[in-house]
This record gives sequence, structure tokens and C-alpha cells, in this order.
Amino acid sequence: MPVIWITGLPGVGKTRVARELAARMRAAGEPTLLLDGDALREALSLLAGGYDAPARRQLAQTYANLAALASAQGLTVVVATVSLIADVHRANRARFARYLEVLLSCAEVERTRRCEGLALNGPRHGIEIAPEFPAEPHLSLATDATEPHVLAERIFERWRADGR
Repeated sequence: MPVIWITGLPGVGKTRVARELAARMRAAGEPTLLLDGDALREALSLLAGGYDAPARRQLAQTYANLAALASAQGLTVVVATVSLIADVHRANRARFARYLEVLLSCAEVERTRRCEGLALNGPRHGIEIAPEFPAEPHLSLATDATEPHVLAERIFERWRADGR
């Protein structure tokens, strides 16, 4: 069950990197599904997912369940989500036979600039909710001065090298 889980605080560039990665993987002939946290939240809006810590945990677990369904059907799933919840990270590592956990970060001033004008609802990771960063991500990448396609290529190369 192949899953690439890209996580980090809001504004670090998860969606942009994940889109580039999914495109790179498809170009290499790997059937790939991109599950983006913002798009998933919108698609699942009828389920009334909130923004408090328990609702965020439930959504993260739902994203992992969707990733499991898709990967069981032969797709490599790229998940781009904040989901900074330690027990979700641990469960993913145990659940997925082929799993790559990627933590993205950038300088706080840059992250704040990127978040200007965004509608960030409810309690937020890094502000009202303490983030639980992955204990041992397979890759930790800074997005400040590196273009998303370059970061996506680094993730792709690691994915191919790990090839479990």
C-alpha cells in the first residue's frame, strides 16, 4: 500500500509540492492520486468536520482511510495535509507497507507572508493547537528558497530509492 504523506504547518507549500510530485509520478508512469487536505475538507464538508483538535484528528484519520482505499486499488497516494498529530503518524507507519513521511517547513516570516489573505478557520496548528511534528520523518525539507518542482523531484528520488 504505497502512500506519501506530506505534512507541515499551514503556508509551508504542501499543496504546491504535492501537485508537482503527483505530476512527476504520473509522467514516470506511476498511477497516482493526490489527496489534498483543503480539497478533501471541502469535499467532506457535508460531514461537518470542524477545526478543533478532535475534529482535525478525525479528518486526519479519514484521510489515512481514503489513502488506504485508493492504494489498495493499485494507486500511489500523495496526501498533502497539516495533520500534525503524532498518533496518526505512528498509525500510518504501521499501516502502510510502503510509506514515505515528508515534513515541510519554512521560516516563520515567510510562512506568515504566504498565509496572508487566506481564510484560516477555527483553532490553528502552531497557534491555538500545539503541533505534533513527526518524530522521525523520512525527509525534512525547507521550502523557503527552493522551488516546488525541485522539492518534488527530491521526494520522487527518495521514493524511487526506497522502492520497498
